[in-house]
Amino acid sequence: MGMWRKAGHVACLLASVSLVGNVQGASPAVQASGVFINMRGDVLTARHAVQDCPSLYVLKNGQVGVARLLALSNEADVAVLQTQMKPLLAATFSETALADGHSIAVFSEAYAELQRMQDRARVLGNALTVPGEPGSLQMVSGVRPGTSGSGVLDGGGLLLGIVVERVAAGTGGSATELSASHGSARAGMATVVRAVPAAAIKQFLAQAAIPYTESNAAQIGSYQSPASRASTLAVGIICG
Repeated sequence: MGMWRKAGHVACLLASVSLVGNVQGASPAVQASGVFINMRGDVLTARHAVQDCPSLYVLKNGQVGVARLLALSNEADVAVLQTQMKPLLAATFSETALADGHSIAVFSEAYAELQRMQDRARVLGNALTVPGEPGSLQMVSGVRPGTSGSGVLDGGGLLLGIVVERVAAGTGGSATELSASHGSARAGMATVVRAVPAAAIKQFLAQAAIPYTESNAAQIGSYQSPASRASTLAVGIICG
């Protein structure tokens, strides 16, 4: 049995986790995605994708592990899962906020789609940021259900935020969460997608005393693919 701890805008749950084993045959269906944010195996994802799950598992490279909620944000749609997975690589956050007023090419994709992407070593971007209010992160993207919790990487492989929902066109439109259980018939269309920006996530992680790394230095070379880095960072999340 875990113990809840509230601190400011963060709710933390302390619990033990364990590995289950290797997947035999077809991989289980994942409902959402996440990214490793430190080398101890903590996974950042979307709060709506995990907060009501009676049990949680993570999938990576054919291995399944039990996960536990470590922290939930009471403000942003983000959460952290504790796992015993041993990542090969952890995300590095962009130290500087995305500049307002212009667009840049970025990459974001669901864990399941990344596993099927045969040409990811050549993909430099699949989305374009949309200028908006200061501190916001929106992009034009064709991401599908299951992308909630996916990292948004810039051309240098730095983490700019995580995807949480598709935004309906026009003012006053409703938003559609992008976990598989909240899937939309518009999946695959290039629409505006909202992500929680790195600044808000880093504030949440600091309040929850969860370690992370940030930098302004590119994490990959100019001719290397952010899609390949995203694949290494990505984790599939199964809501049991």
